[in-house]
Amino acid sequence: MSDLTTTDLKEAAANLTRMRSWVTDLYPLCIEYEEAVFHALGSTKQNGNWTNFIIDIFIDVAVGLLAAAAIAAEGPAAIPALAFMSAVLHDWGIGKDKPNNLPAFFAVFEFGHQQMQFEIEQKLSALADPTSNYHNLQEAWKSNIVFNGATYTISDLASSHFPGLGDEYNKLQSAANTAFKKSLWNLAIMKTCSYYENYHQNISLDSRNSIINYAQKMYYPANKGVYLTMEYIHPDENTFDFVLIAWNLGIGGYALSDEASEMLFMDDTPGNIINPKGLFSREFVFEQFTTQKPDFEQGRPIMKVNGLMANDFTFTGGMFPKLVKK
Repeated sequence: MSDLTTTDLKEAAANLTRMRSWVTDLYPLCIEYEEAVFHALGSTKQNGNWTNFIIDIFIDVAVGLLAAAAIAAEGPAAIPALAFMSAVLHDWGIGKDKPNNLPAFFAVFEFGHQQMQFEIEQKLSALADPTSNYHNLQEAWKSNIVFNGATYTISDLASSHFPGLGDEYNKLQSAANTAFKKSLWNLAIMKTCSYYENYHQNISLDSRNSIINYAQKMYYPANKGVYLTMEYIHPDENTFDFVLIAWNLGIGGYALSDEASEMLFMDDTPGNIINPKGLFSREFVFEQFTTQKPDFEQGRPIMKVNGLMANDFTFTGGMFPKLVKK
């Protein structure tokens, strides 16, 4: 047992109570976004594949959400509670399921999310119970907890202050919500979508750099859900010839819908921001949201006419390296 006073333990429990309200407020925002992602992906052909689903991914999503909130916190006040929450999450699980299509994926994901939400709220409520000098809380935090590379004790929780409604509360919620959105897209594409080398297009331009302008001004506005690579053909005296390769990464190998693209992509070519509300760079999604490193063959990235090949990148699986096939 800890040597904290009853007053200290009461303060620690109050932090967890405020955190429980924060979690409860965040959950409907996440559920609404799940429905939006399902609609955006479901607007393409629905014959995706799902194998080897790992339920621990729910925990990874939730811990990533907490980590993002901790990074957003301007000071250490909220972090001990977030650290404790991350430890609680690792005691949760509902078993393993293997949905085999997009609707089944979201049914299982939403069921798992709801179950985890229920368990979190019940657990935090139990930990705030003052019975027997906050026995539940003292039993749950007997040893130090490591979170984001730092160590926290129950004394840290007692001496800190998880925020109530206000600017700091909103900042934590916003960071966590964005982290959830990114995790959900990463997982959904990784587990339900597939690549397809759609078509090759020959094009002649007046300079080597004109390919960038063509991609930005002509190609991507009409083809929002694809990723372009290119092969450079030696020019004649007046033109520079290229072969453009269009890659899909959607349900059944179809291109991502315009709606999904609007939610996903902040840019067209690397560094050219066209949608500040987008979550990722286009290149990152197409390079990382899969269980095996994609093979873009002999293509080059559009922005690197004289640079690296399109396959010259480090593959991690994005936020879910544990799903990468070795």
